[in-house]
Amino acid sequence: MPSSSPITVVGAIMTRDGKIFAARRNPDRSAGGLWEFPGGKIERAEQPEAALRREVDEELGIRVRVGALASRHTTTVGTALIDLACYWAQLGSDDPKSSTDHDEMGWFTPEQLYSLKWSPADVPIIRDAFPRPASVHGQDLRHC
Repeated sequence: MPSSSPITVVGAIMTRDGKIFAARRNPDRSAGGLWEFPGGKIERAEQPEAALRREVDEELGIRVRVGALASRHTTTVGTALIDLACYWAQLGSDDPKSSTDHDEMGWFTPEQLYSLKWSPADVPIIRDAFPRPASVHGQDLRHC
């Protein structure tokens, strides 16, 4: 049974030239080996957009311009409730070169997103933000 208070988290859906940035969690971290949109927990009294800018800077060493809310879902992951709000974002600096939390990063087409193994909290966000076209065949999103 999940805990009563959800963990409030934000994520950045960064787009460029028709591709979307995603990052794979380091194997030694929670949700290790799974892909996600970069971001993290909102601190007490912090606005979601400010938390997202801070988290992306801390994890990837880059600046982003945060746009509109793309999607928000609450997902049970183990014994936790994760309230994930993802925002459209644009790079305000160069591409990330390294990450404190990820072992792989890349730019993917919307169709390629469906071939990655995603963190369960990100799955409903992808389905909302990048609905699978009828012409794309194959497996549904993979997740734990």
